[in-house]
Amino acid sequence: MMTKVLLVEDDIALREIYSARFTAENFEVITADDGEQALSQAIKERPDIIILDIMMPKISGFDVLDILRSTPETKNVKVIVMSALSQESDIQKGKQLGADAYLVKSQTTLSDVVNKVQEILAKPPRGASA
Repeated sequence: MMTKVLLVEDDIALREIYSARFTAENFEVITADDGEQALSQAIKERPDIIILDIMMPKISGFDVLDILRSTPETKNVKVIVMSALSQESDIQKGKQLGADAYLVKSQTTLSDVVNKVQEILAKPPRGASA
C-alpha cells in the first residue's frame, strides 16, 4: 500500500515540485489548489497525511483545518501546515486548530518537508491513546 499524501497548494510551480519529490519517494500524490477542493479530496481520497497551505483562494487553510478536525471522516488525518505566515500567533493558531506540524515555507527545504512527513507518519494515529 502506498502512502497517500494530499498536497494543498495554490502555487502551481510549488505543487509540481512537491508532487515530483513525493512521487519519487514512493508516495501516491493527490493535489488540490484551493480550500474547497482540499476538503472534497480529503473526504473522497482519505489521505494518510495532508500538506496544507494557509493562504489560498475560497477557504483559508486555517478554516480547512478547522473543518477537517470537526468532520468525522477526517478528524484523525495527519496534517502538516506549510505556510508563508511565520508569526508566532499564526503558528499557535495552526497548532490550536489541530495541525500535527507547522512549517514556514521560507525556512523549509523540500527535504525538510519529506522528513517531517515521514516523522509525523511514524507517530501513532491521532486520537489513539498512548
